[in-house]
Amino acid sequence: MTVKIAQYKGKSLVSRAIKFVTWGQYSHTAIILDDNYIVEAWQGSNSVRVIKSLSDGHKPGTPVDIYSVRVGAEQERVFRAFVENQVGKKYDFWGIAGFLRRKDLQRGESWFCSELFAAGCEKAGVKLLHNVRPAQVSPSMVTRSPITTLLERRIA
Repeated sequence: MTVKIAQYKGKSLVSRAIKFVTWGQYSHTAIILDDNYIVEAWQGSNSVRVIKSLSDGHKPGTPVDIYSVRVGAEQERVFRAFVENQVGKKYDFWGIAGFLRRKDLQRGESWFCSELFAAGCEKAGVKLLHNVRPAQVSPSMVTRSPITTLLERRIA
């Protein structure tokens, strides 16, 4: 079994700032649960939301790389249940501020994009990165994990 994620190479001012601060090529992470069921913590909606397409709410022409993580059946079930239970929760603006300052300011159940994915992995017992808390994981850090594999490249 696998868990899939979409890694966006955004071009907006905010996306460029994220890439600059994190020294990476990715500005956003979305979780692909099914072809038409994608979950992302999205600043624009101030929440964890479901989108039907990788391009929903994203600028046309944005490069998106699809990665996978191999997991067991029970890990996939726990991961999926966790992620689905976060839909509708708030966006983690404090977490972003803490991430930029290298402090964990995550409060309650609010999430930024890569933090949500990393927390789902943690909940399912999937070791994404050694000794790195979900609130410290940037979109580019996700792909630096030895357990992520690039599957394909797309354009949103």
